[in-house]
Amino acid sequence: MAVQYRFTAIDWNGKKIRGELTATNKTKALEQLQDRNLVLLGLKEQGPFQRAVKNVFLNALYSIGYRSYTSRELMIFCRQFATMLQAGISVLHCLRVLSGQKELACLQNQIGAAALELEQGGSLSSALLCGREKFPAVMVSMVEAGEASGKLDLIMEKMADHFEKQHDFAEKIRSATLYPTFIVLVSIAVTAVLVIFVLPQFAGIFNAMGMEMPAYTRLLLTSAVIFSRYRILFPLLLICLAAGLLYFLKTERGRRLFDRLRLRLPLFGRIYRQAAAARFARIMSTLLASGINLHSALLLSSRVAYNTVLSESIAMLSEALNRGESLAGPMQRDKYFPALLTEMVRIGEDTGTLEHTLNRTALFYEKETAYVVERLGTILEPALLLIVGFFIGLLVFSILSPMYRVFEMM
Repeated sequence: MAVQYRFTAIDWNGKKIRGELTATNKTKALEQLQDRNLVLLGLKEQGPFQRAVKNVFLNALYSIGYRSYTSRELMIFCRQFATMLQAGISVLHCLRVLSGQKELACLQNQIGAAALELEQGGSLSSALLCGREKFPAVMVSMVEAGEASGKLDLIMEKMADHFEKQHDFAEKIRSATLYPTFIVLVSIAVTAVLVIFVLPQFAGIFNAMGMEMPAYTRLLLTSAVIFSRYRILFPLLLICLAAGLLYFLKTERGRRLFDRLRLRLPLFGRIYRQAAAARFARIMSTLLASGINLHSALLLSSRVAYNTVLSESIAMLSEALNRGESLAGPMQRDKYFPALLTEMVRIGEDTGTLEHTLNRTALFYEKETAYVVERLGTILEPALLLIVGFFIGLLVFSILSPMYRVFEMM
């Protein structure tokens, strides 16, 4: 049975490294550290209580979609893996080398667990499913196909390209939404400081003078007093609400309701559908280019759609394909597939170039989504500034208005 250990070691550059690894016993743990060219300083098995608390915390994070690694780490992993395979290095030795890479620090535990499984006689595809954080399903299926065909190095190259494009797309979206998010957070912080700390100070002065404050000032003061009096209950209430929402979203009904809402939102629903179309086209193109047949590619795409409604739609495409229908016909009848994607699939089926047309469609939707998000961010920036200015101005006016009355009384 595998055991989790915490270790402290020094690499050849003299840098102290702390981390975790999984091994059957301390001897195997020491061998893993030696394979990574680390000098051991301390090795300690995690106790049952510590493991239990950590498992509960990590399971809660994973249930809401948290992953310690990003597409960038996966891209580096696949690219270096392919390079070493092409140089004639064995798969097990590749994993051991990669587990010591500094750029793959977020993947070290998963790579170490995969190396341990492979060392015990498992296949690489099954080894990638070991550990707490499993590798993406599309990567596992691609590796399985590469093992069956003997072209694992080419498969890893294609997966590196796939994760690189996925990373570039995510970075474009993140850069376009960074400034609006910053404005919202700053406005919330400024409003909270004014309401909780500044406004009550002036309220004490006005009450001492026996002045009657305007209705909106009294409302803000009442909110500040309630928050100050029950400052412990509000965070607990927010935590309970968040936990209840997460629990509801984990249920089949809640997940389906949330997924349908994301697809039907007036403005953001269009952006989400375009991003989903780009992801579907990108994954299908990658799978078909790797030699996986259309039916298997559809089944895998349905499992990695990250939306239950879209997963059902993609699964229906697979069922229609089994009935002898083309791919474009059922897509046209489904309201969640964009018209352009359907037409490109039709052209690809007619010309026998489905893989290439899907790749071009993915590029189009990735650029279109990034452009729409960037344009939306440009529009939101002045709108958010106006909203923030309005609320802060209202707060300032709620303070200055009673002060004018004081001056009039004088």
